[in-house]
Amino acid sequence: MDWLAQNWIWVVFFVLFVGMHLFGHGGHGGYGGGDEQGPTGGEQPGKDKSQGHQH
Repeated sequence: MDWLAQNWIWVVFFVLFVGMHLFGHGGHGGYGGGDEQGPTGGEQPGKDKSQGHQH
């Protein structure tokens, strides 16, 4: 228990890191790219699908 008391901040960072990677990807389309079509049905300008998932 002393280890946890001394290193609690690293445990918090680790939990936040894992949580953001599991649940924080909804804002930019998720994994795989999928259908990246704009409102007109065409491809969105500036998107390069050959590079895959990027941050």
